[in-house]
Amino acid sequence: MVIEELKTLASRASEIREYIKSEEGSKTSLVLPMLGILGYDVFNPKHLMAELTADVGIKRGEKVDYALMSSGKAKLIIECKKIEDKLEESSVSQLFRYFTALRVKFGVLTNGIVYKFYSDLESPNIMDGTPFFEFNLVSHTHADIEFLMRFKKGSLVGQMKSLIKECKKRKLRAIIRDNIRNTLELRPQFILDLKKELDSTSLCSSSKKEVTQIAQHLVIEECLRTIENSLDPAVLEPKIRAILKGILGNPLENSLVYRQTPSSVFIENPEGAIFIRVFSNGLDLKISFSNKQSQKSLRVIDDLYLYRDKIKDLVSNGQ
Repeated sequence: MVIEELKTLASRASEIREYIKSEEGSKTSLVLPMLGILGYDVFNPKHLMAELTADVGIKRGEKVDYALMSSGKAKLIIECKKIEDKLEESSVSQLFRYFTALRVKFGVLTNGIVYKFYSDLESPNIMDGTPFFEFNLVSHTHADIEFLMRFKKGSLVGQMKSLIKECKKRKLRAIIRDNIRNTLELRPQFILDLKKELDSTSLCSSSKKEVTQIAQHLVIEECLRTIENSLDPAVLEPKIRAILKGILGNPLENSLVYRQTPSSVFIENPEGAIFIRVFSNGLDLKISFSNKQSQKSLRVIDDLYLYRDKIKDLVSNGQ
């Protein structure tokens, strides 16, 4: 149900985003419905407090947009911006002040589409400068949804140790991802480090401009090669088997027949009736079902879990 509700809200966001001209519009049209999906009663101030005072030092009258409450105390604060806001440094600084003033464990910065989650995983009571998790309403994976649900109603009370442990794992992912982006985006420091490495070799005469041009070409080339390799049916099939085993269990999954073609993996019953086809369309990963519904996009192969119920029904009824 959550998956369908998120799809509906994402579709609505795409339709109305050009009409949302203010921060208040982002709140009422997108942020409050998102909190509703997470199970919060947005009309109950015992659970969701709007405009909570967060005075910092001599700055008086500071108010955070929303705070998720428990026993009269703020547990997670949310600062909202206009939908076109890029959620950059000035907005993060504002959330930092509120985080410190209210001594909460979690802060979220959002424009209604992107939700950046912050905590104090690096130094106690000091909000980290970078988020440990980022959820994009219109572009997310099954794993993103699973982690988002760790913040559903009731999660901020009680089992905090488990939640913090998962947040640290997400922080590690965020750090690794940022370093990968540092390479792929060819940030200045990456080029400087590369040029420094070359300066100690016989290639020291290579100019910074030449190194940058070659690097730009190779990044695209290697990204394409990585995507192409990941879409190879021989690579996809064992991953699909493992996921379907998790969805169906051993008896049902063991009864399936897998068949590869140059671009597809077919999942069939022993008589050859097709249940599922996972295939590449150019550089896109797609899925289609035996009921002839239109093909769907998969960002990553783990997004098969998004169709858990459909897969169960198809295989159970087709045996």
